[in-house]
Amino acid sequence: MTVFLEILALVGGLAVLIVGADLLVRGAAQLARVFGLSPFAIGVTVVAFGTSAPEMFASIGAALQGVEDLAIGNVLGSNIANILLILGAGAIIAPIGIHRRVRMVELPIMLAITGLSLVLMYDGRISRLDGVLLFVGLIGYVIFIVRAHKVEIEHEGEEVVTHPRSAWLDVLMVGIGVIALGLGAKALVFGASGVAVRLGVPSGVIGTTVVALGTSLPELAATVRAAVGKSSDIAVGNVVGSNIFNLLSVLGVTAMLHPLTMLDIQMTHAWVMLGVSVGLVVFALIRPAIGRMVGIGFLALYAVFTVYVYMG
Repeated sequence: MTVFLEILALVGGLAVLIVGADLLVRGAAQLARVFGLSPFAIGVTVVAFGTSAPEMFASIGAALQGVEDLAIGNVLGSNIANILLILGAGAIIAPIGIHRRVRMVELPIMLAITGLSLVLMYDGRISRLDGVLLFVGLIGYVIFIVRAHKVEIEHEGEEVVTHPRSAWLDVLMVGIGVIALGLGAKALVFGASGVAVRLGVPSGVIGTTVVALGTSLPELAATVRAAVGKSSDIAVGNVVGSNIFNLLSVLGVTAMLHPLTMLDIQMTHAWVMLGVSVGLVVFALIRPAIGRMVGIGFLALYAVFTVYVYMG
C-alpha cells in the first residue's frame, strides 16, 4: 500500500502542479496584457515564470523537507530538458525560427546566467548569499525585459469599461493556481523521495529525470502550442525565459530559504547544462532556425543524457 501511495503521490502531485501552472499562466498572462507587454515579453516573463512554477514549488518543497539533491536535480534536469527535449519536440512539429534579437541578446543572457550559476555551484554548495545574488539578477532581468518590450495597447480604456470584472477573475485564477502548486509540490516530493529510496538511487537522479521531466511538461505544452501556431517568439522565448527563471528564481529563492548541497555527480550534470546552452547559442548564431532534423538530434541527445544519468 505504501508503494502505491508513493507512486500515486508522484503522479498526482505532477498533475496538480501542471493544472496549477496552467491556471497561473492563463490568469497572469491576461493581467500582463493590461500593462502593455509584447508577446515575446509575456513569453520570457509571465509565461516563463508560470511554466517554471512547478520547478519552483517542487524545489522549495524538496529543500524544506531535507531532500536537497532532488531540489538541485530538478533545476539542472529541467534546463537540459527545456533545450534538448522541449525545443527538439517543437522543431519536429514545425521548424522554429530564431529572431535576430533572440540570437544576439536573450540567448547570450541565458548563457551568461548559466555560467554564473556554475561558478556559484563550483564549491558544491549554493549558500543563502548565492541565492540573494541570483534573485537580484532576476529583478534586473525582468526590468530589462519589460523596458525593452513594453508596447502600447490600443483601446485599453475601452476594455476596462467593457470587462470591469475580468481582472478580478484573473486574480482569482492566479490564486487558485498558486494553491494548487503548493499542494502538488508537497505530494510530488513525498512520492519522488519514496520511490528513489525503493529503487536504491539518489533522490538527485530522480530529480534530474522523472521530476524534471514532469515539471517541464508545462514548457513542453506551451512550446508545442507555439510551434503549431507558428509563434516562434513564444516558442523560443518560453524556453529562454524558463531556463533563466529556473536559475535566478527557482534556484535563487530555494537557496535563500534553505542553503543547498550538491552531489558530486550533479556538478557533472551542471556542466552538461552549460554545454547544451553553449551549443544552442552557437547554433543560433550560425543558423536562423531549428529544423526538424536538428530537433531529432536534440531528442537523441536527451535520450543519451537520460541513460547516462542512470548508468552513472
